[in-house]
Amino acid sequence: MKWFYPVAAVMSAALFLSPMLFLEGAPADEYAGKSVLWNSYGSQVRSLDPATCGDTTSSGIQGNIFEGLYTYHFLKRPVEVEPDLADGMPEVSEDGLTYTIRILPGVKYHRNSCFGPDANDPARPGTRTVRAEDFVLAFQRIADYHMNSQLAWALVSGRIRGLDEYHKKTAGYKSGDFSRYDLPVEGLEAVDELTLRLTLTEPFPQFIYVLAMHLYAPIPREAVDYWLAAGGTGEPLPMAERSVSFREARQLAGTGAYVLKTFERKKRIVLERNEDYREVLYPSEGTEEDRAEGLLDDAGKRVPFIDIVHMDFVPEDYSAWMRFLTKQADLSGIPRETFEFVITPDKDLSDRWRQRHIYLKKYSSPAVFWIAFNMEDPVIGGSKSLRQAMCLSFDVENYVKVLYNSRGKRAVNIIPSTFQGHAEAGPGPYYRLDRQAAKAKLEEAKKELAAKGLLKNGKIPELTIDLPDTDGPAVRMGEFFKQQFSAIGLKVKISLNDWPTLQEKVHNKATQIYTMGWHADYPDAENFLQLFYTPNIAKGTNNTNYSNPRFDRWYETIRVMPPGPERMELYVKMIRQISEDVPVLLLSEPQSFLLAYDWVHNVKPHPIGYGYTKYRRIDAELRRKLGGR
Repeated sequence: MKWFYPVAAVMSAALFLSPMLFLEGAPADEYAGKSVLWNSYGSQVRSLDPATCGDTTSSGIQGNIFEGLYTYHFLKRPVEVEPDLADGMPEVSEDGLTYTIRILPGVKYHRNSCFGPDANDPARPGTRTVRAEDFVLAFQRIADYHMNSQLAWALVSGRIRGLDEYHKKTAGYKSGDFSRYDLPVEGLEAVDELTLRLTLTEPFPQFIYVLAMHLYAPIPREAVDYWLAAGGTGEPLPMAERSVSFREARQLAGTGAYVLKTFERKKRIVLERNEDYREVLYPSEGTEEDRAEGLLDDAGKRVPFIDIVHMDFVPEDYSAWMRFLTKQADLSGIPRETFEFVITPDKDLSDRWRQRHIYLKKYSSPAVFWIAFNMEDPVIGGSKSLRQAMCLSFDVENYVKVLYNSRGKRAVNIIPSTFQGHAEAGPGPYYRLDRQAAKAKLEEAKKELAAKGLLKNGKIPELTIDLPDTDGPAVRMGEFFKQQFSAIGLKVKISLNDWPTLQEKVHNKATQIYTMGWHADYPDAENFLQLFYTPNIAKGTNNTNYSNPRFDRWYETIRVMPPGPERMELYVKMIRQISEDVPVLLLSEPQSFLLAYDWVHNVKPHPIGYGYTKYRRIDAELRRKLGGR
């Protein structure tokens, strides 16, 4: 689509002269007198329920609605855990097995019909304060056999005393029978209304990071009984008609700074300020760079600053870009086709765009993108030399340059470069471009597959790569992949899927090769290493189906080890083992470019945490002066 770039440049230039050209009408009347953040989103929100959340898009929404016991400081880097709904850091026993956590008193849930009418104003829904038992229920729902809680469950399965036994018991209940939430779990105890005690099966050094995820946000039993068991009618539904998860905006009872007012799939999402939000202050600690960028100007002020967050579903990057240029959206990424028109060769914002009162935020995420090999496939899983050859044949640098405008860098092992263990392990031997070595490996692969009777007419069978989209970018990616592998004589077929279809294929082990990646849940290499642990195949996080007994033994050792030289030594061995076995062809560590207008303050993307919209502020007067909506 080389023709698209000049068209994009002309269109963008035209907007300098005619910014109203693409402006649509705005539903401004209902937001009159309120501070509004206008934005777009392009990926479907898969989950509204924290227990079933497992993707970054859903987390980006849920993080503003639900809160966990802990969170990450908004400004500090390296990231630092701090209390959120907990009243202080946990009290941990000497053996590292018991976590006693005080709950912050007076935290109220969003007003919701599940709490009945307000005692002082019956016309309004009621609320109540958070109790320790609500966290017990949250963990029980995650461990529920009937709940699709793959990520949340994978992180705590085998970790909390009695929780796996509880999981097995729930399988004996009908999905709509919520009496299973009355069963006790040995390691989950509400000592009193404001004291939670969690008992582990073994030391879990990363547990504090898990507790900083909103997936484990408190859930009031009233919401389960009213919405899931009774459908919001007050009368019990037949068990066969009951849902096990929350799927509608009206069903959500979180504690976050925002309430989900509107959720219309593939249309719009509206978050509204939580009128009962407790006193939370904008942070006062940050770096000198933060101060210079104005990120400490609001220090000590109560949040949230914004009343309404309005997000329209715009799946096409270029359409979202047009909305930003016409000032219908306050923030935007940059489409591939317009990148060089906006960003200089030094990766800074060009002067002409800065003159339009737009600024640039660049940030790297602790994520690694890769092409995953299904290790249970007889061909691709049956020949290590074939996988190694494919890695050596792939021009990752050109891939990042051509398809992503050099927004990222080549990944050289499975751990993000900002994590401890990455540098110590070093680059994998096959994560480089060397087509001569690739061809030599391919000859070895033919011998390996011939010994198993898997060659067709003396050749390696055609391979199938599944991609998670059906539009132009996916087509371009597929063509690039075919070029890379044809350079060493491999024939590849591309299969385009929508995201839910690809996920289902991966879950059912119905793919041979596919694109995927992992964004860190917490700042520890263990979060990436667990993706290759054999028992996690059944739990859904090891979706390459990689299995290596030696790797498993190392993982079972490090999972209980505190940070130190001994653990690092094993981390290095594990990373290098994956680099040798290559269950994935590593692509890139992404770099993101975010544009915002000068009227948007306090923008500092967090590498791991969610729920920081409450810190953003809109200068409405400047927006009006500069022609914003």
